[in-house]
Amino acid sequence: MCWKSLLNLLKRLRRNTSKNDAISAKINVAKAAQESDSSLSDSTQNSVEKIITETTTKPQIQKALVVARKGEYEVRDDFPVPSVAGGEIMIRCDFAGLNPIDWKSVDYNFCIVAFPWVTGREMSGTIEKVGSDITDFKSGDKVWTSTYYRDVRAGCFQQYVVVPSHTVSHIPMGMTMASAACLGVPALTAAMTLWKWLDIPLPSGPQRLAETSDDEWLLVWGGSTITGQFATQFASLSGLKVITVNSQSTKALSEKLGAAHVVVRDGKTDLELVEEIRLVTSGNITRAMDLVSSNTAAVALQSVSQERPVHFAPLAFMSPSQVIPDNVTAHTVEMKQYVLNSANRCYADELNKIMSEGKIMLPDIVQIEGGLEAVPVGLDMLKRGNMGGKKLVVKIY
Repeated sequence: MCWKSLLNLLKRLRRNTSKNDAISAKINVAKAAQESDSSLSDSTQNSVEKIITETTTKPQIQKALVVARKGEYEVRDDFPVPSVAGGEIMIRCDFAGLNPIDWKSVDYNFCIVAFPWVTGREMSGTIEKVGSDITDFKSGDKVWTSTYYRDVRAGCFQQYVVVPSHTVSHIPMGMTMASAACLGVPALTAAMTLWKWLDIPLPSGPQRLAETSDDEWLLVWGGSTITGQFATQFASLSGLKVITVNSQSTKALSEKLGAAHVVVRDGKTDLELVEEIRLVTSGNITRAMDLVSSNTAAVALQSVSQERPVHFAPLAFMSPSQVIPDNVTAHTVEMKQYVLNSANRCYADELNKIMSEGKIMLPDIVQIEGGLEAVPVGLDMLKRGNMGGKKLVVKIY
């Protein structure tokens, strides 16, 4: 092959870096040819070296599901693979968990920093690369993570994700990769809401609530949601009695998870629901979380204790005009704090400990095949509802 033809070939390859193996082979040919041909002119030598340098240093590309425009997804094959800093970890996304925030942020155009953008808040995967400062993880480790929407490198709907090392945890022993994809949002949200914001002691702490209080209840409005399922179990481990609000079809699920009482909402007015909750708990609900809507948040507030101090977490939404009783502290749960403050790693560690001990029943997993192209299909399923307490995850890799 003449050098002019080789140069043209390298230029074409440089514009098509998705064929990495072919590029590597041709670069090696070019390097060998350079080494064997001392008669190469200086200008040609410089041209070949420049093309080889540009080709080998050009960022690799990957497949990603991007929000290309308002409300519109596209699967792209030429999205850049993120770079990795010293305290960061690159993970190959094997399974991505789907959550309501994923479709809501796209439909209502929030938490989208720019276009194109990559969303997705939780995943399980295999470590591809670790930064120079990392000593407790290595390539090949199986891990899970929870991510922050403002960093496009951390969006889970792409093949390779880069996140701060403190947000990465090894998958607990005995847990499948698919099941681990539900730890980063619902499990961690339930854990941090209870242990950080609602002032419930860690299950492994020195004292359970039952040992220090006479009769305290946690209200979980939306007991069959994945977050509600985890919250019911975590609170029970800490010694709290749990009362949930469910549909008739998921009543048995919450009872199986340890709820002391399940209020079936079907066919009942708000007043009837409040009366039943207060009757069962004798007005002793001191913690409450709503996982449904602003309307149910308002009803939940009517159901809690009217005398004792109450911690309330409106996780779905609460109207800005909602009146908060004087004895109630309404907490703004910001899961981004897990990413922004490395001290919050303790909650993931506690979560992993509980999971490793086999104390928690995991939600039923509905696994969707098809890679990134299947994510919008799964999100549409989630949007339509009626999941019956099942968790959707997509097999990406």
